[in-house]
Amino acid sequence: MIKFILLLSFIILNLNASTINFQEEKYIEVIDNTVIKKGSLDFKENQITLKYKNSNRVLIYKEDNLTIKNNEDTQTIDLNKQIALKMIFLLIEAIHTNDLQTLQEHFKIHKNNKLITLEPKSSLQSYIENVEFKKDKKLEFLTIKMTNGNITTIREIND
Repeated sequence: MIKFILLLSFIILNLNASTINFQEEKYIEVIDNTVIKKGSLDFKENQITLKYKNSNRVLIYKEDNLTIKNNEDTQTIDLNKQIALKMIFLLIEAIHTNDLQTLQEHFKIHKNNKLITLEPKSSLQSYIENVEFKKDKKLEFLTIKMTNGNITTIREIND
């Protein structure tokens, strides 16, 4: 009986878990350079884990905190003090789970066919210029334009 309960618990916990592989293209305005990385996003209930290929660094977003693990070193950041970074993770999570309510809470939503443009509300306007994404069953792309000129585009890939 105990084995059955443990197995059932494991299955239920992993029902909400999923992983996407992605390619990130980041244009950095201050140095006028584009950096391309590949990695994976692991979604579990109330947690996102971000891992880049060829890197020992792991980022874990959970409960408004970002934990950065790099080999033996671990650092935790309160994202309530880093609103722009917190919004990036909220965006990724809301788009992944199709959470329209969260998106509407922080953005005005404009839809043109399958292209969705998000215009930030209130204080987000000082960090994020706009967001565009296209998603059917799979994320075709997500582009985040920051007010500092940086642009990040994430595409889901099959790896």
